[in-house]
Amino acid sequence: MVSSFILGQSALADGTKSSKSLISHIGKENGPEHHEAVYLIINTKIYLTKIKDYTPRIIPLTKGLDKLESKSILLITKDPSLPYRDALTKKDSPTEDVFNQIYTLTKLKHISKDPKKLTKLFKEFDIIVADNRVHKFLPDILGARFYVKNKKIPFMVQMAKPDKDAKLSKGKKSTKLKDDRCEPEYVKYQMKSIVRNASYIPSATGTCISVKIGYSDWKPEELLTNANDVIKYLIEPKFLPVGGLLRTTKNLVSVHIKTSESISLPVFKQKEDIKEDDEYDSDLDF
Repeated sequence: MVSSFILGQSALADGTKSSKSLISHIGKENGPEHHEAVYLIINTKIYLTKIKDYTPRIIPLTKGLDKLESKSILLITKDPSLPYRDALTKKDSPTEDVFNQIYTLTKLKHISKDPKKLTKLFKEFDIIVADNRVHKFLPDILGARFYVKNKKIPFMVQMAKPDKDAKLSKGKKSTKLKDDRCEPEYVKYQMKSIVRNASYIPSATGTCISVKIGYSDWKPEELLTNANDVIKYLIEPKFLPVGGLLRTTKNLVSVHIKTSESISLPVFKQKEDIKEDDEYDSDLDF
């Protein structure tokens, strides 16, 4: 059971009722073993950011969503890919079986010129991740198919832990120093976090956030525990600057749960401020 629900006991009761109803309905329609994603739909009074942000932000969850072995994953690296490919895929490497494909940015550009190949790539992989040094180029390369409505926006990963004392190497065609380090254990740590936890992308133009919190074959308390994790992450200042963007529950309008096909069921609705009528606004004593 959720020990302390950030939206209060009334919201917890409503959320429990809605979760049970949703699970029951899906079970009757598709059977109790049906495994379908459940989303938390959060409507806010404010925008979470002032500029477009194409970097998914990870929200730690109490109950993990998925495991690495259940996902097909594409990694995009800077050119050349050899230093990363060798380290990540060699026998007994921690990431030996993590990535289904590894493409360089140059190869991805070639693929993107053919709409059919780009569509195939979209359908082939559950998750796309990119080296943080090339991630910023992907919106222009992958385009609307991946980015409109946040359909399949690539996650960002670092090939090695940041280290100011890291040994840099010189390129063959340039004297500029570059960081070719690749630490498979650190990469796998990031990948496990991406697959296990929830994520969201702050919008500069909308006030609705959709976050996956679990599946239809979970228990109601498991869904609500993860829902509580998500709301806390968006509200509590300790998670700034990545989380904590709402700062207070007063910036929430409503919270619902649903699947991609179901109706939205209520968890929380902000009480409207009650304003006294002008006729009672008087300095006179009676």
